[in-house]
Amino acid sequence: MIVETKVVGRRTPFERRPVPLPDGAHTLQSLLAHLVRQEVAAYNERQDRVGLLRVLTEKELSDGAATGVIRVAPQERTAPADADEATQTALRAFGDGLYYVFLDDEQIESLDQPLALRPDSTLLLLRLTALAGG
Repeated sequence: MIVETKVVGRRTPFERRPVPLPDGAHTLQSLLAHLVRQEVAAYNERQDRVGLLRVLTEKELSDGAATGVIRVAPQERTAPADADEATQTALRAFGDGLYYVFLDDEQIESLDQPLALRPDSTLLLLRLTALAGG
């Protein structure tokens, strides 16, 4: 499955990346929990590497040069993220209307809605931003 993320109002392009399909039947709630747990695990893994000598490979340098951004890990360690807390925050944000979810161009409006995921499915997470002024 492909997961796309976009923040409305920013000029940044959609971020697209493949994500392995989770096993079994799913609702939006279980899919969001799965995605959040993956992100928290990746974040905590990056934090474990903070403070170690970080040397960029030739590929990382050339990839960074091609995109115009060469990134290195932060140099200060932060507390590990809690997957349960992050999941609850993501679900609350969906309930509060801070982002929309589309599966194969169809908006998913309920956390309990069953989802038919396929290997070629595209999940779009569209974050909204408040307008300034008014």
